[in-house]
Amino acid sequence: MKLRLLACAILGAFAAAPLAQAGNVQLYGTIDLGVTHFTGLAPSGGGGAPGQTVSSTGLSSGVQSASRIGISGTEELGDGLLVLFRAETGFCAAGLSQTGASTVGFAGRGSASAADYCSGNGFMNRQAYVGLAGRWGTFLAGRLMNLAYLNEKAADPFAMGMAGNYNNINTELSGAALETDQVVAYVSPTFSGFSTTLGYAFNVLPDNSVVAGTGQQQNTTKTWVGGVNYSSGPAFAAIDYQLLQNFDAPPGGSGLRTGSLKMYQLSGGYDFGVLKLSALYGRTSMDYVSGDNTSYLLGATIPAGPGDVLASYDVSKFGMGDPAAPQARQYAIGYTYSMSKQTNLYASYARISNDTGSTRAVGDATDGFTGVSGQGSTGFAIGIRHSF
Repeated sequence: MKLRLLACAILGAFAAAPLAQAGNVQLYGTIDLGVTHFTGLAPSGGGGAPGQTVSSTGLSSGVQSASRIGISGTEELGDGLLVLFRAETGFCAAGLSQTGASTVGFAGRGSASAADYCSGNGFMNRQAYVGLAGRWGTFLAGRLMNLAYLNEKAADPFAMGMAGNYNNINTELSGAALETDQVVAYVSPTFSGFSTTLGYAFNVLPDNSVVAGTGQQQNTTKTWVGGVNYSSGPAFAAIDYQLLQNFDAPPGGSGLRTGSLKMYQLSGGYDFGVLKLSALYGRTSMDYVSGDNTSYLLGATIPAGPGDVLASYDVSKFGMGDPAAPQARQYAIGYTYSMSKQTNLYASYARISNDTGSTRAVGDATDGFTGVSGQGSTGFAIGIRHSF
């Protein structure tokens, strides 16, 4: 029993959905639908001059968290050894015309294939892994949630969802995905509240192309991930580091990618009972690019009746070495109302102010948009989420 509980706790670092009991397979999922209204968006095709922005109003799938369905389970092998598995896919509960999850209509951060599933970019492509757990820890292999994203989700009062989520302006995951392919990872047992995660991705980008004009095979991007998490009572903290090798090509060179992207972040929080405070700081640097990108978040969660009041202030700066580097600032407030353990209502509002050179826009857990340089963006969302 202790081993099963340990395995469930370890896999909680990779996904919020519940694991099956030992020897069983569990079907689980989330259906999230909300009415959204976003302003300050770039017109179709991107760009847009000052004052030339458009808005989007509609029914969105995956506002607080992406709509999904999956199966998970464990099997006891004896001698304290456990097999774990998960296969999870996104789906568009509002239909396939959701603009912000595709390239149709706006310069969003999605893709054409994302329009078919609204998250994950493919069938069973949110998460898909198998692993072994024992007293020595857990080994996993497959497509896993990015460790940086999971730590951001823990620190963000909006849990990277609704209008106002930290992902609207954060720069830490530049060049990296929320989920990473071809990962092998190790999660240590927890000692005095501390656990360690180490991971390696064999190929996180489609880099098997030939460089035009030279005929040389492109260098394949590799990713290394490491982090330490702490959780004890009302306190939590995390530090994580990510290195992408062969990510960027030197200017005026052969076109071969030889430069690296380095990202680290610190996060933590404390629950005082009447108020939970959280904070996060992240920094990203890339070879052959002048200056670093930085972001930080300050958040508060206040219990109110059967729900919580959520508030956050987020700032991103693009180019640490330049005192005049553009910034994006986001102010957000929201409320979640628990109708049961599985169902809740939510509402949130956010505003982003962009300096000249910054093009961030308000979105939600599934919808992502591009704004117009120097123009503000706002977003409002109200909806319902049910998990099973």
